[in-house]
Amino acid sequence: ELVLSHDPSPQMASVLQQSLNQMEKHYAADPAAAHDLVAVGEKPRDAAIPQPELAAWTMVVSEVLNLDEALNK
Repeated sequence: ELVLSHDPSPQMASVLQQSLNQMEKHYAADPAAAHDLVAVGEKPRDAAIPQPELAAWTMVVSEVLNLDEALNK
């Protein structure tokens, strides 16, 4: 809601949920890929969040930020 300035439509919410589920499965099966993704950045990651979960959320947030609705031209 904060990025798009509105609640996602039911269809968009469903697609994002499916994407999150898929990413969680992917990163749970490939912990090295999750580690590589969350190791990037200036601040250390929150160790309380499992790396596969954080990597999955990182990818979903990236999807949202890349929507035309979120781009500031």
